[in-house]
Amino acid sequence: MALSIFFSLLCSISGVCKVDPPQPLPPVPSPQQLKWHQLEMGMFCHFGINTFHNEEWTDGSKPPETFNPTDFNPFQWAEVAKQVGMGYLIFTVKHHDGFVLYPTQHTEYCVRNSPWKGGIGDAVKEVSEACKKAGIKFGFYLSPWDRHDHRYNDNKAYDEYFKSLLRELLTNYGEVFEVWLDGAGTEGHTYDWEGYYSLIKELQPDALIAICGPDIRWVGNEDGFAPESVWYVQEKEGKRVWWPPECDVPIRKEQWFYHTDGEKRLLSLNSLLNIYYRSVGRGAVLLLNVSPDRSGHLPEPDVKRLLEWRAVISEIFKDNLAISAKWSASNIRGNCSEFAPDNCRFENDGKFWTTDDGVKKGYIALKFEKPIGFDRVVIKEHIELGQRITKHSVWIKKGGNWEKVINSTTIGYKRIHLLPETKCKEVKIQIDESLEVPIIEFVGLYLSSPKDLKVSKK
Repeated sequence: MALSIFFSLLCSISGVCKVDPPQPLPPVPSPQQLKWHQLEMGMFCHFGINTFHNEEWTDGSKPPETFNPTDFNPFQWAEVAKQVGMGYLIFTVKHHDGFVLYPTQHTEYCVRNSPWKGGIGDAVKEVSEACKKAGIKFGFYLSPWDRHDHRYNDNKAYDEYFKSLLRELLTNYGEVFEVWLDGAGTEGHTYDWEGYYSLIKELQPDALIAICGPDIRWVGNEDGFAPESVWYVQEKEGKRVWWPPECDVPIRKEQWFYHTDGEKRLLSLNSLLNIYYRSVGRGAVLLLNVSPDRSGHLPEPDVKRLLEWRAVISEIFKDNLAISAKWSASNIRGNCSEFAPDNCRFENDGKFWTTDDGVKKGYIALKFEKPIGFDRVVIKEHIELGQRITKHSVWIKKGGNWEKVINSTTIGYKRIHLLPETKCKEVKIQIDESLEVPIIEFVGLYLSSPKDLKVSKK
């Protein structure tokens, strides 16, 4: 106690905290994984020979001549992605049909033998350049399953072919943020996964390998929903590793590729909001698929829906009501302002609240001069030092008594809680259980608008 008082006096006199921050709780995210968490959302663009046949999985027999977009415009895709707040774009270079969207010399089943741009078109180059111009990250999807190539029945020969495609993609198109390796259709086939990973890390050390890969895992469904509790730390081959989930879902229900009659499947605004709250709002990253049409543009109805969705999210989370509160906490590490609760007022400034060593439970309290109304609570852990919190709750004070309004588990990079509109003068974010001292970097209270949008809490 005497030492704590000494440090408190020293901090107040000098303005410099002499107490060290908590030690990391390993495993922690790599710098690349942390950047991926911070982007929160990406756009998936399924485009290829399937686009011209109203099919999801063609069998590898469709003639290359049928691939012929009339006005291929990935600059539009990237600009829309940027407007909607998506920090990266994943492009399908080769789907299960085996058709390759750049002029590789390693197969005849590619754009080189299509009428598009006289056989000299390179869709991957254009998408990569579009992402760079828009200021978003570029990634690609390369399906290990191949329903066209005769080498697929020879594991060794096919592995060499697949690696030759990886080598071209990782060498000729600038920085690659994410390599997306699908597991569909691959049962019973043996791949040289470790060889793929080694080649990717050799040529693009900062590229993240997703789904069938060591850096990002599949959430387990194609609905865009993360589970209620999202743990980034997983056991793999006897080791605990940082392996966070990505939620992929198409904006047209169950249609990843464009279909001429697919507009009727376009998700409603409410459905998209529900997906946002159950992916990003549970600490995962959302990868939303928007399929370019046969011209090579994102369809106008899809773009309109995306912009509506972004507008509502931006409006809801525009004003953090918590900024005006008087902040306090049950414990402040070393009683130093460097670790005080009001460090949680603003996002992404590197500051946080934490407790003394050994103090694994506690709370941040917010007190307002007059009652405020809110129905969204946002909490963020400082995951650079590991994921720690296993149980937390939200309380409000009414009539002199504290009432629990949210009872939940993990927080992770970002947790968004929905509740009926609540008015009160005092709110408490309570850490009920933590693996080590809790570290919170942001708390936000918001009132949703427009009010007529009803979003499922399930």
